[in-house]
Amino acid sequence: MTTQAIRFVAWGELLWDLFPDAARLGGAAANAAYHAACLGAHSLLVSRVGNDELGTRALKLLGERGVETHAIQIDDGAPTGTVSVTIENGEPRYRIASGVAWDRIGWRDELAAEFAQASVVCFGTLAQRSPLGFDAVEQALAHCPASTLRICDLNVREPFATPQVIDRALSLSRVVKLNESELSTLARLFGQRDALRWLLEERGIELVAVTRGARGASLSSRQAHFEHAGFPLSSTSGDAVGAGDAFSACLSLELARGSSPELALQNANRYAAHVASEPGAMPPAPSWLDRRPLD
Repeated sequence: MTTQAIRFVAWGELLWDLFPDAARLGGAAANAAYHAACLGAHSLLVSRVGNDELGTRALKLLGERGVETHAIQIDDGAPTGTVSVTIENGEPRYRIASGVAWDRIGWRDELAAEFAQASVVCFGTLAQRSPLGFDAVEQALAHCPASTLRICDLNVREPFATPQVIDRALSLSRVVKLNESELSTLARLFGQRDALRWLLEERGIELVAVTRGARGASLSSRQAHFEHAGFPLSSTSGDAVGAGDAFSACLSLELARGSSPELALQNANRYAAHVASEPGAMPPAPSWLDRRPLD
């Protein structure tokens, strides 16, 4: 248990998920920041939105939901990001707009103090799909102390997640989260028969979490392997959008506060099941959640 409040910093996309019935606030990094705030962390999002109505609305809603938004940049030349979302066989499918504001997140010197105080930094690969995006993330992480838990949600979605982007992201990560389909894609992209072993033994990742939807998740280190079968959904009216981001936020905060790997995995599964039971990526926090600040 740390003696100072846990500070969670997410770097990446803030956008609108365009469902057939409604537009809902989303983006992997924004989702993670929201759930970290729900879980009691001081949560900051570094992102970029357009100077437009969608951007203004996104900033207002995210701030109302407990996320610090002062590091979200305003872009006069690119629109706020959007993603078309459809649900096929219970799994979300995404069509991601390109040339949007979050593609142009830049480094600013005033961010150095934020990263110097970060307990957890969560980043993905989508916001690194351009050289500008990766260079900025690399600058940010250079300001983190050695104790910062750096977790990468690989988001292996071709054609954006190229081997070059993934390789650079892994070089900055202590913890990696991905789903079982992405693990298979990773094996193919890098010519590996056992991508999990490759991540741990050859790439030097400390912990790898592999999610399996309704079948739970695993957490592996070089010394141990843990499995959790997951929790049943409380409702059939939800969708899986944002559940993986919720898992990443909960897992990383549990690890940062000193929880055992088994407990961290259990709690991350339980919280992700709540999100998957509700529509959209940012449902209200569950009534059973302990909302006390994380110390």
